[in-house]
Amino acid sequence: MTRQEPLDLFRPVRWIVTIMLIVVVATTLLQIIMRYAFNSPLIWSEEFVRLLIVWITFIGASAVCYDGRHLNVEVFLKAAPPRLRAAMRVFNAVVSLIFLGVLGWHSITLVKIEMMQDMSALPLKIGHIRLAATVGCALMVIGILARIFYRRPGLSRIDPAHVENDAM
Repeated sequence: MTRQEPLDLFRPVRWIVTIMLIVVVATTLLQIIMRYAFNSPLIWSEEFVRLLIVWITFIGASAVCYDGRHLNVEVFLKAAPPRLRAAMRVFNAVVSLIFLGVLGWHSITLVKIEMMQDMSALPLKIGHIRLAATVGCALMVIGILARIFYRRPGLSRIDPAHVENDAM
């Protein structure tokens, strides 16, 4: 009988980031080919790749938060006794949630302001780049909360009894 893999709530996020990264690489290669082989560069490619990289960063950070591999200094964490380690994880989660809440809330204002300004080469608004921060912050909050409240094998919750292999 095969061992059942634990449910990864952020697997769709990982696939989206993977696909976006493949598109970035393909677009960059296409730009190189068009520029040097055909002497006809793509005007939109640099802006498009920048947009995707910003989105990859913020969306990918949510999967990292879910895995508990974000915002930590393992030297101090591994040196601490298990109860202090658990307290450090709770403190880290609370500070992260507060920071992401403030960042996400204030990013909404920036998105609204920048939705009035067009990008130079793409038929999009500059606010679409800033929207990545808003969506990413929401996904990171979901990732941290899912990490705290959802129990899956091999990924410990913030609990003193289950802190040996947990970085956040």
